[in-house]
Amino acid sequence: MMQQLYRLLKTIILVLLLTLSLINVNILGQNIDKSTTEFPDAMKPYNWRLSLGYASIKMPTDVYLEAAAARFPLIKFAAVMGLPSNFLLDGKINTELVTNQFELGARWVYAIDNNLHLDVGYSFAYLYGQLKQFNYDSKINGWFSYPSAALGYDFGNIALTFRGGLSFINSLQSTSGTTTVDFAVARANGFYYRITIEQRFYKTTTVGIGFQMNYVKFYYPEWLMFPTFDRKYWIPELQIMFSI
Repeated sequence: MMQQLYRLLKTIILVLLLTLSLINVNILGQNIDKSTTEFPDAMKPYNWRLSLGYASIKMPTDVYLEAAAARFPLIKFAAVMGLPSNFLLDGKINTELVTNQFELGARWVYAIDNNLHLDVGYSFAYLYGQLKQFNYDSKINGWFSYPSAALGYDFGNIALTFRGGLSFINSLQSTSGTTTVDFAVARANGFYYRITIEQRFYKTTTVGIGFQMNYVKFYYPEWLMFPTFDRKYWIPELQIMFSI
């Protein structure tokens, strides 16, 4: 398992370096122009930043073999709005047709100096999923919470952000056919960490590439497998996003 993760991480690093090298040919020396959504950057109150992206997820083999018939692309939409006193309102919609997660939270940003910033935040998310194809007749809904913290550095034309967070299941209800199951409330689900590079792409837009590692028992894009596996898994995730 660790060898597979190591090979995957080497591939991701190579892709990151190659992508940024190609981008730098045309935009070297230009400032990122404060159009990032992941970097912990204070914004003018009520200004908006939007991004649209995609996530590629590497599920463990035993989970993937059972869920393969029901896998769809995970599309990610994010919106950040500035608030007074260096607060940010942070919203996300993650969807893969049969799975939809709506997340809303707030972050507080602190600038250690002109380049090094940090933030701390807390968000709540609502999950709704339903599938009645591929021999499934299932649906799920529930609430989650995600405390997080980030440290970011602005290099001028590149912003690098390290973010880590915890995952809690506040409530969860699953239905299969006519059988409905309520799961435990306030359950610790695991944690994640993410490394994101955001760079100027075109005019005031940016492109972001992130690598996220999840260590969780229940991973919402694969809710059809819960609670078949009563253990935690390492689940790597590659994210690509564009500010719009």
